[in-house]
Amino acid sequence: MQRFWLGLVVGALAGALATWLAMARPWASKQAPVVQPAADAAPEPVASGKKKPRHRRGSAGGDDAADAPAPILSAADRERVWRGTALSLPARSVDMGSESNARPLESGEINDTMRGSAQPIMSCIESALGGAELPGGEVELEMLVSGGGAVQKVRVGAPRWLMEHGFADCASGAARRIRFPATGAPTIVNAPFHID
Repeated sequence: MQRFWLGLVVGALAGALATWLAMARPWASKQAPVVQPAADAAPEPVASGKKKPRHRRGSAGGDDAADAPAPILSAADRERVWRGTALSLPARSVDMGSESNARPLESGEINDTMRGSAQPIMSCIESALGGAELPGGEVELEMLVSGGGAVQKVRVGAPRWLMEHGFADCASGAARRIRFPATGAPTIVNAPFHID
């Protein structure tokens, strides 16, 4: 069942990433090199009736970040680190005299919920990447879900680069907004994401 869950999340992430790549086309600015005129070259004359080209200024230009080459990540940047304490299920008391329907979440319930709630977490990944390429990177969220379906605690594992660029706080906030079905018993949910 874990393979099914992993395949489902990977498929959803791959589909969202492919859609984003198709729409944003981040490689478009990398394919056409920017040619700077030599310092001693005379400026091109501007024909009357045509607008002068606009010159971009340093950091205030807006699109300069899109033209910058992707950062090169070191082995340390790719190393997986964890934020948050290890999660464990709270102790449960058993009352032999009462009949309870409390049960942990089933994989189908987890899959359905994550399928509809994964986009904010994928947005956190994209934002933290900041144009860096991290093929084969793995991100994992561990969530302690209460019997009422609320995410009570979150532990985040991701490459150091993502953690240093705000991923843990972003993903924790997105995870805490997820609502699972109420089953009456707490469950620890592992949600892996693969970066292509």
